[in-house]
Amino acid sequence: MNIIGSRFESEYEPEKRKTLRAVNGQVLRVNLSSGKIWVDNPDEEFYRLYIGGRGVVLHYLLKGMPANADPLGPDNLLVFAPGILTGTILPGAGRHGTGAKSPLTGALASCESGGWWGAELKKSGFDALVIQGKADQPVYLSIRDGAVEIRDAAGLWGKNTADTQDQIRVELQDQRARVAGIGPAGENLVRFASIINDANRAAGRSGLGAVMGSKNLKAVAVRGTVGLGLADREIMRRTVGWITGGYKESMGWAIATGTSGSVLPNMMVGATPVRNYLDSSLEGIEELDASTFHEKILTDRDNCDRCAVNCKLVVEYQSADAKHSIDRRYGGPEYETLGGLGALCAVTDILAVAKANELCAAYGLDTISAGGTIAFAMECVEKGLLEPDDDGFAPRFGDGDSLVEAIERIALRKGMGNLLAEGSARAAQELGGEALEMSVTVKGQELPLHEPRLKNAMGLGYAISPTGADHMANMDDLFATHDFMDVCARLSELGFEIPLPLYGLEEQKLKAYVTEVAYKNFLDSAVICHFYPYIYQHIVDAINGATGWEIDRDTILQAGKRIMTMGRLYLKREGFQTHDDRLPSRTLQPHTHADGPIAGKAMSEVELKDALKRFYLEMGWDENGEPLKETIRELKLEWIQ
Repeated sequence: MNIIGSRFESEYEPEKRKTLRAVNGQVLRVNLSSGKIWVDNPDEEFYRLYIGGRGVVLHYLLKGMPANADPLGPDNLLVFAPGILTGTILPGAGRHGTGAKSPLTGALASCESGGWWGAELKKSGFDALVIQGKADQPVYLSIRDGAVEIRDAAGLWGKNTADTQDQIRVELQDQRARVAGIGPAGENLVRFASIINDANRAAGRSGLGAVMGSKNLKAVAVRGTVGLGLADREIMRRTVGWITGGYKESMGWAIATGTSGSVLPNMMVGATPVRNYLDSSLEGIEELDASTFHEKILTDRDNCDRCAVNCKLVVEYQSADAKHSIDRRYGGPEYETLGGLGALCAVTDILAVAKANELCAAYGLDTISAGGTIAFAMECVEKGLLEPDDDGFAPRFGDGDSLVEAIERIALRKGMGNLLAEGSARAAQELGGEALEMSVTVKGQELPLHEPRLKNAMGLGYAISPTGADHMANMDDLFATHDFMDVCARLSELGFEIPLPLYGLEEQKLKAYVTEVAYKNFLDSAVICHFYPYIYQHIVDAINGATGWEIDRDTILQAGKRIMTMGRLYLKREGFQTHDDRLPSRTLQPHTHADGPIAGKAMSEVELKDALKRFYLEMGWDENGEPLKETIRELKLEWIQ
């Protein structure tokens, strides 16, 4: 493989990064159509306003690409954006954001991924990477200490993500290069394809892998050898010292089991949907919980940059039949995957679920949308709305083998996999009739594995998210109502009486929800792991120590609301209306069976609409969700047309 595009080397002196305040002052730009490579040099105000991550993604999408662009066309921008704290000494900051216009929803695609890739990009001299255009042949980018190359990827096309990473490292003669790339699902433009970095971390949702594939971009390899500076190391150490001194206690659950330990507890309270949201309990669910499956297949634990928690699972299984062996390079299933590929599909065979997880990482697929789409297909097959393939294949509830087979067919667009690769919303439109009520999506994106019949605030978040249904920039009702350390501590710091009521969205709960979602949007811009139990003062000290700014708690909330409003303006620009802020009708109806922990429970459509109107007003938007002119002026967003 050879360098096929222009080679670019930044004029920026790497040695100076040691004295800067956690940023490089450079955003790398690449046009794959022309081969042009250049650098933007944002001023300090840019970083103060947009922070990094999601804020930077939205800034470039709103300013740098036309409205109504084809998500799979050359005008779509693909933005990789670490945060202002990524690459510093702060535990939990080993993450980066990625964004584009979503080919799944037509709305915003914005994801955060762990591992080491983001810190490596910062250390290579750039605070973000913005890619436009389309290469006329498969390529990958190599970025090392300010030097950028567009390289031939013809020999990588068709390979899975781990093999792609391995081959790039051999070619670059650097086993420490960090690689973010796509597998066959992204190449085949599956609308919920993911970008996988470090072989087992995902910018998972909304089809970012398909955007990468549409640009003929197989991977981005990064390597940096110069660390970042801090404005005031002692201020930063207040937060670092607090978390390192107490994380074993405050994050004991993550150390013990990671999110896989929440499968059984969530099922017991009715938080996990079953059989495409038809049920709330599943016999044999304990087989998918950490208490059972860790003994069978867990072989190791992994971590992210600057994190000692080691919550990432590594699983492995050797079978006489290679088809059923599980490759440890792809990590292991977390709660969302265990719920989506397990409970939602009524599959309790941990080997099948773990194998499906491996294939999603290898092919580059979002496990949440994959699970939701396959569960939809299983229900369609059960009700006779979807005929088996010519070779007799049809996915069925509880059938682990058909779950695994469905993953491969979707990634390769084989048989009915070609229909399912469009996502359940488009598949339902194709099938019509009763199938339309069986696609459990918001703005075309499948719901995460948190039951809105139980978690009403989470459901509100699904309805208003600019990405379609999302559980991360959201508030988990259980965490805010059961004295879960970080959420309740933050809300108490703001003067809310805790714990909040579990059901409903009364006034104080809704106001608390707004502050928590603003905080989460700030975290997704900074970019910090949501599992770390930081409160506002910890983040204030971390930001001030990194940058030399003098921000406070109100600055964090203001920045979060700015990013939320940017997301709303992006939706409006792309043609979304108030009626798109909705939940699927199935989740607004109680379960028909009389037993179970959430029997008879569901937020009504009237309650949801009332909560939406109050949310809009709380945000400084009008009753239709349109940001008011004074709000836009206050947030310094007048430049958005």
